[in-house]
Amino acid sequence: MKITFGILKWLFISLGIITVIINIFALTPLPFYMHRSLGEDASWENDSTTQFTPDYIIMFGGAGMPSESNLIRLHYTAEIACKLHKPIILVHPKDSLCQAEMTQYLVNYGIASDSIMYMTDGSNTRSQAVCLADSFPQLKEASSLIITAPEHLSRTLKCLKKCEIENIRGIGTFESTVDFDLSIDNQTLKGNRYIPDVESTNLRYTYWNYLRLEIICFREYFATAYYWAKDWI
Repeated sequence: MKITFGILKWLFISLGIITVIINIFALTPLPFYMHRSLGEDASWENDSTTQFTPDYIIMFGGAGMPSESNLIRLHYTAEIACKLHKPIILVHPKDSLCQAEMTQYLVNYGIASDSIMYMTDGSNTRSQAVCLADSFPQLKEASSLIITAPEHLSRTLKCLKKCEIENIRGIGTFESTVDFDLSIDNQTLKGNRYIPDVESTNLRYTYWNYLRLEIICFREYFATAYYWAKDWI
């Protein structure tokens, strides 16, 4: 009984310390830079003398349609495809309705439907990379531009290189920030006058956003460590 109590005591203390650290980090810009580092491909720096021109644009999909994760990736894909006029490969679990809506989104941008291909096998990044290499063996010789969520970009590129798809560059689908005043000072909001207004945008928005980014980044760090241990990257 004493041993169990001791274990629970140290467990609660450890969780408390972790919670305090996470909350302190959320009050600093650290989560922003953690997330930014995951979504930037350092290989672009090697293209200062020779411009990288992809033969394929490969988008790793997110959730269903419509969803925030898929729509922002499709937006990036469509914008780039309209400029480069290269064939698109959409990597996404098989869902006929979702595929039709994703295709329609790109077609609405003016992209020809016959330039859009699908790879629907695989249920995680590793299996998708393996299936992509098997289904499109030409990718091992071609150059490809990879588009996915910022937090997944680094692991995705490493998985593809492990499968001998090596001539690649990546773009993380970062969200754009707002550029206007979010303060509520001097606004008439009414409501319960005994509860003070929270004027600080850091407390109203930044803290919670950074807390979310911390969770996303730590999850990705654990996933990357697992992939490394499995020799998938």
